[in-house]
Amino acid sequence: MITDALGIFPIVVFDKLDSWDSLLKLGQPDFDKRGLARLKPLLKADCRCVIIEKQYIDKDYRDTFSQFHSKRFSTPSSRCLRLHFFSHAVTESEIVAAKPEAVGSYLGYAVIRPTKPNCVGRTLLSHHLRTEKVAHLSHCSEEVTLLGSRLRVDGFPFISQDADATVCAESALWMLLRYYSNKYPWYSEILPFQITSLAAHHATGKRIYPSSGLYSWQCAEALRLQHFSPVVYSRKQYEQFDHLLYTYIESGVPLLLTTKRHVIVAYGHSSRYDKPRRVSWPNFTYSSHFNEAYVISDDNYSPYQMLRSGGKKRAGDSKFKWSEIEEFIVPLPERVFLPAEQARIAIEFILKNKYVGISAQSPLLAGKNLVLRLFLTTSKSLKRGLSSRGMGSVIVQQVYRRLPMPHFIWVCEIAEYSEYAKDRKVRGEVLWDATRNALEPDGWIALHYPEKLLVDVGAAFNQRQKLESFPLDSNSSYSLFVSNLHSLPS
Repeated sequence: MITDALGIFPIVVFDKLDSWDSLLKLGQPDFDKRGLARLKPLLKADCRCVIIEKQYIDKDYRDTFSQFHSKRFSTPSSRCLRLHFFSHAVTESEIVAAKPEAVGSYLGYAVIRPTKPNCVGRTLLSHHLRTEKVAHLSHCSEEVTLLGSRLRVDGFPFISQDADATVCAESALWMLLRYYSNKYPWYSEILPFQITSLAAHHATGKRIYPSSGLYSWQCAEALRLQHFSPVVYSRKQYEQFDHLLYTYIESGVPLLLTTKRHVIVAYGHSSRYDKPRRVSWPNFTYSSHFNEAYVISDDNYSPYQMLRSGGKKRAGDSKFKWSEIEEFIVPLPERVFLPAEQARIAIEFILKNKYVGISAQSPLLAGKNLVLRLFLTTSKSLKRGLSSRGMGSVIVQQVYRRLPMPHFIWVCEIAEYSEYAKDRKVRGEVLWDATRNALEPDGWIALHYPEKLLVDVGAAFNQRQKLESFPLDSNSSYSLFVSNLHSLPS
């Protein structure tokens, strides 16, 4: 059924008479089969209704239009369509009245630009639309105004390249940077042509636009100019390349992944816990071992694709494999001085230490098959979840709440293999100051074992290392930290 087909806000309800082909006809000439193929695979299982918003002025397309498209002899329109997707049939009056059932069925939006060959512009679709539900990913929120009512959508930003002002590298940068500006108020919003213009600061003998793409170091430099401290990892240089990639994703840090001729964004992962165990050093396995796939957005396809290590492809899978990832770029916050590879070395050194390591301090863990889960987070996030997680002991909660900590910390959770694989439970953790370096032996903040909690109270008060031990009567396991990524059970 189609309502108000000639108006500003036509509504298409999918039924026996009208389908995605009806939406395609109403959206022409800007909305084409290529754009439909970009959106339909993700939406077809859940979407039952689409509201078309005509004559929409999109800030991102208007930026590239004024800076590039308007200078062409044959000039496209400066206006766009915006498609709003719903899981249930809705009416205009229900949206105007902001009825809960209508507002609650909102699946997100996609801007349709008058650009060829790719018409899909700024897009934010619900992460609930993922074809594979058992995954953990970063997401941000956005409020959209439709017919005077506010609609909310949670997901990861997406955009396709227009092949002129923006190509794959700029599109991937836009997705990553728009996530940060939506998520955190201290990151300013940046528009597509502004990203392209960042290349002017480091262009080497080539024109800025039409864009011919960016090298990894140019993407990193663009991130630096946006107040990040980027780090570039190459598969050829890092033996633990896949583990490090997973560690940053587990930390809630979206990454730029580069293949031979393409750049994509990774922001989530999916794990399988029945995989045969592999020991990295005596009795230890890293949680990265269980990883099966990454959640990515490739501007040439639909968002929320799964990038697997290999094997048979499934619906919604990327055409790439892990082995094709040559480099990844990490947009580290400026106050994170200790990268993942150095945090791993430092924490392993402490856990093996003959005075404060596991063998010396924890008879309950010594000799057990253990899993280590390493990630970066903020002390605020850690402290907010203390009560709900329990931490195995009230004493640990009390000490952590009162303990001064740096804003960013590396956390290495320690779990028994059987408990982690079955119930995702842990037995303790190492807290490490992310503003220290790996050569400082006193860079750790706390060592939490089932039997005791060791704390460097000297560092907490900006003094020399001074250890204090807190015996723990309760030593039960507790839930792992999940605040970095959003999780959806199957």
